[in-house]
Amino acid sequence: MTSQTDGLRYETDGTTAYITFDRPEKHNSLTPEMMQAGARAIHDADGDDDVRAIVVTGAGDEAFCTGADLEETIPEATGPDPDIEPDDDDLFLRHDLVRTPIVAAVNGLCVAGGMEFLQATDIRIAAESARFGLQEPRWGIAPIAGSHVRLPRQVPYCRAMEFLLTGDLFPAAHALEAGLVNEVVPDGEVLERAEAVAESIAENSPEAVQRIKETVHRCAGRRPDDGFRLETQLGKETFASAHAREGVQAFREGREPSFRR
Repeated sequence: MTSQTDGLRYETDGTTAYITFDRPEKHNSLTPEMMQAGARAIHDADGDDDVRAIVVTGAGDEAFCTGADLEETIPEATGPDPDIEPDDDDLFLRHDLVRTPIVAAVNGLCVAGGMEFLQATDIRIAAESARFGLQEPRWGIAPIAGSHVRLPRQVPYCRAMEFLLTGDLFPAAHALEAGLVNEVVPDGEVLERAEAVAESIAENSPEAVQRIKETVHRCAGRRPDDGFRLETQLGKETFASAHAREGVQAFREGREPSFRR
């Protein structure tokens, strides 16, 4: 299945859904329509029983995503409105839990809103030529699509503040050292590696995988004792599932489990 809107492409192939920022002539910068279409595509994939992982990438070799197209998202005459509330269709997943794992294949520039979207993904593969940055302070604005909250929780504080305060662009090796991405691969191999990760996820029980991601998100920010109780509660539901019964039986019989939705 393939669908195309202005600037965004959504496809499914077997157990993997692909979302591509498809505006290479503008470095895959985001229009309001692209943000809404991207959010819908993620939720469509999350609701598809056949999809076990989502791979997100950018069209072309120059950019993964360079964030919002400021000419379209911030009117020149008035500037940003501080009273605007986030849209219900939130590409940056600040309000909704998507249980299907999201794998990012970062090719080229990953800056501003592109890097903010990256923080909403689960596993991140970067090409050697990829570059990362939050350049909003250079233009007198701030990265308000989740970076103040997510980044200091995902990388060490000093690294987060380096990204947030300098407005500099950093190479893929720096992002890897900071812990922002999982691995760096040669240019031209990033999508293939992301697909391999998605296939590895797809071999597991989709129910267990989605419940693990849900548990991590729901336990985040809780006191340890509260988190342990919630982990136990959700874990018991996983252990009582048909997939758990199949997995244990397959282990006893020395065969590969068959997980059906």
